[in-house]
Amino acid sequence: MGDLKNKVILIGGNHHNGLGLARVFGVNGIKPYGVIVGEDAEHGFVRKSKYWAKTWVIKSDVEIFEFLLSAFQDEKEKPVVIPYSDGAAEEIDLNLDRLKKYFLLPSIGGQQGKIAELMDKQKQVEFAQTYGIPMAKSCVVDLSDIRLPEDMIYPCIVKPVVSAEGEKSDIRKCDTETQTVAYLQELRQKGYHRFLVQEYLNYDTEYLMVGSISGQNQCWVNSKKIRVWPVVGGSSSCLQVTNQKNVSDFFESVRYAFQQITYDGFYDVDVLQVNGKLYLNEVNWRNSGTIYSVLGSKVYYPVNWYYWKTKNQSPENFIQSCLDETVYTIDESLDLRHVACGNITLKQWLRDKKKSKAFALWYTPDMRPAIAQYLHLLKELIKRHGV
Repeated sequence: MGDLKNKVILIGGNHHNGLGLARVFGVNGIKPYGVIVGEDAEHGFVRKSKYWAKTWVIKSDVEIFEFLLSAFQDEKEKPVVIPYSDGAAEEIDLNLDRLKKYFLLPSIGGQQGKIAELMDKQKQVEFAQTYGIPMAKSCVVDLSDIRLPEDMIYPCIVKPVVSAEGEKSDIRKCDTETQTVAYLQELRQKGYHRFLVQEYLNYDTEYLMVGSISGQNQCWVNSKKIRVWPVVGGSSSCLQVTNQKNVSDFFESVRYAFQQITYDGFYDVDVLQVNGKLYLNEVNWRNSGTIYSVLGSKVYYPVNWYYWKTKNQSPENFIQSCLDETVYTIDESLDLRHVACGNITLKQWLRDKKKSKAFALWYTPDMRPAIAQYLHLLKELIKRHGV
């Protein structure tokens, strides 16, 4: 592994997504460089990982382009850049033409702005239709002239059109047209210009596929979400690897569509099951926040992508997928909130914890970031008197 000449640069916020990526590269003998974005990044827990070669802090995504050029444009071999936040992924994609001279980057067919375009939920609906992938009925509402389609189905879920444009906390379920209009007016007051309204699917199970793709090369893991937090529109907090046939087939059709549009990068694909039928919920065109689960499944998809991009041979023991349903993983910072709120008992949680093969923060070989973040979460909990 000593002959790898290309550096790997991870870019995103002070979030466990970046920590998980650093660990995944680190345990595979590649020390990554980190560009941590945000006001809180300076003293953030992500930089405390022992696996970084070096980290820098910048204030906002708009600085990414200039920073990359000033810090890395003189490398002999092009560094591989992996964005792990929506903002970073969008910023890099919108500057693709100038960056690709110096870096190996995610893209759709090497075309600038294509990933940014598909971050738009309305464009995702069109993408799904083109490739015959079922999706809930949705529409984008212009908030300066709030009108809902007559055939809209209620209850519905209201969410930002582009994740980078909004807050997860603004996702809300509305039961009637009146309620939806009232909430859209409230969002207009908050300064939003447009919002997505989507039929609320009363699903029984939620599934997730994460992985990477580059040409004919693919690497992925399919999981069943055991718990999410918050309960509506939340992130996975407890996952189990699944090899369910209908789920595998559905996700295969999504990967086929990725190949058709020549997508080259990372993905996090969310699917809902309603009475046995599967629907695409959304695609995130970047590394997944559930990256920590890689340390449980041993499907090192970010590292594989690095090998593909640098035309190096992946190590012999690398697996392309995992079908082992005994692999459970937990994001303890989110999942413990279910205990605090009484959704599950502590006994049940400790049972699940025992079964788990990986955690978002806790990782015995690299405990500094975990301890720092646990202390921070504890302070927040005390300050807010609850979750």
